[in-house]
Amino acid sequence: MTLSTYRLAFCRWISKHLATSQRISARTTTLLAMLIFVISFSVKSLHAVDLEPMMHTREQPGAGMSREFDSLAISMDAGQGILLPKIEDKSDTFLLAVAPGYPIFLSTVYRAKARSYFTVQLVQNLLNSISPVLLFLIAGHLVSWRVGLTAGLIAAVNHHLSYYSNLILSDALCALPVLVAIYIVVRAGFRGQGRSWAYALAGFFIGIGCWIRPNFLLLGPLVAALLVLLGGINRRAVINGLLVISISFLTVAPITIRNYLLYDEFVPIRIGFGIVLWEGLGDASGGEFGALTDDEVTAQDVALYGDQRYSASWSTPDGIKRDRARVRRSLDVIKEHPIWYLGSVFGRMAGMLKDTADAPLVFRRNDTRLLEALNQARAQNPDSDRRREDPESIDRSALAVGRSVSWLRTGARALQRITKETGLLFIVIGFGAFLFATPRRTLIISLVPLYFFLVQPVMHTEFRYILTMRYFLFVFAGIVWTLLLALAVMAVKSALPNTPEQANNVSLINADPS
Repeated sequence: MTLSTYRLAFCRWISKHLATSQRISARTTTLLAMLIFVISFSVKSLHAVDLEPMMHTREQPGAGMSREFDSLAISMDAGQGILLPKIEDKSDTFLLAVAPGYPIFLSTVYRAKARSYFTVQLVQNLLNSISPVLLFLIAGHLVSWRVGLTAGLIAAVNHHLSYYSNLILSDALCALPVLVAIYIVVRAGFRGQGRSWAYALAGFFIGIGCWIRPNFLLLGPLVAALLVLLGGINRRAVINGLLVISISFLTVAPITIRNYLLYDEFVPIRIGFGIVLWEGLGDASGGEFGALTDDEVTAQDVALYGDQRYSASWSTPDGIKRDRARVRRSLDVIKEHPIWYLGSVFGRMAGMLKDTADAPLVFRRNDTRLLEALNQARAQNPDSDRRREDPESIDRSALAVGRSVSWLRTGARALQRITKETGLLFIVIGFGAFLFATPRRTLIISLVPLYFFLVQPVMHTEFRYILTMRYFLFVFAGIVWTLLLALAVMAVKSALPNTPEQANNVSLINADPS
């Protein structure tokens, strides 16, 4: 038998067990989407309760960055301007430390209710619970509805996505507009032959993702390249690809214009490439090159420039000049040690696939480990009372949802444990199997992960930076879970007397991904 014959047989087998020809009604789609949303929101709400003792304290995860976002949001709420606040000193570049989208989001939540991180968690969990639903729809259209449901449920209970959804950071929220953009392109067609307004809308949502976090600035060009690759170099595919690129850049343009008006410098969204590149070198070299922490960066800047003002922050004053200097120093190190640097890039790529660290599972019932650890740490600190940033009177009413579903803890933790321990293995197996069956659709699903693998490893990487790509990797894990469940059902049926098997010879080979 030839390879093509084996591939044909495998495609028939995998198509049968994934039920690629199955269609579901709009009513069923809605009910399944609601199920995924409710499960996702419930699990995220449990994590919100787990994090309660740390919120509004200096021990809060990402407390420093949360304060930066919070400070900008308060200034917006005070009427100092959403995009064009008054800057009396152009050397004050604090505004450029973050993209403006997340502070705008915080300001909106603060205006609607009191300034409480618990309320922010509630709103974020509601919004982030839409993302698994979008994954369900994307995988349903590209693979099968069984896989879509499985992948959506994995994303709904995943410990990383659920935990980071409760941090007052932009990392989890930025996935939503990107998933919307990819869903729009899936429906319009990855051959680039759909209606132009749909591709323009996809570009707009990619741009919105950049407003929240600038990681996606080059995603538009990659989507356009895929349209031309799959649709061929023809007028319609090229025009729609250019629409994705141009609209995504135009959506970001107000930030770029704002930065130029305020500082007379070209800064597309924010500064920071220099510090993540420099700290990436420091992390990979164990401190031999670059720096390991923000404090080390500021200390190096003070020594380099002889300006004690730089000890306060890496981003201000003179943040543009300092960050560009870090880029130049980083490039000098890379030029001197190219082989070592390439090895560090591959090391970060491998780290991006780890699925067993960086976030806790849902706590067990009456688990007080976190509270006990915090109380012990504060008791050892003579200034423990001063470490709290806000009084106990902070509105905690938003935690009522998480407390009301505490009976779900055992089940949620068990599901998180299972998907955590099988995650990487099933992703690799599912990717390999689906690639063999249908390379084109595998490429489409892998578009966002491919983007992250091309962009993120060149600099400092934390797991929270790559949350968006995790959604798409769960499709491959969902394929394996769906196959295992289908085979289990088949085994049960074969053990029962007089149980006919339904034949399904639908093949993925000639399926059109558009």
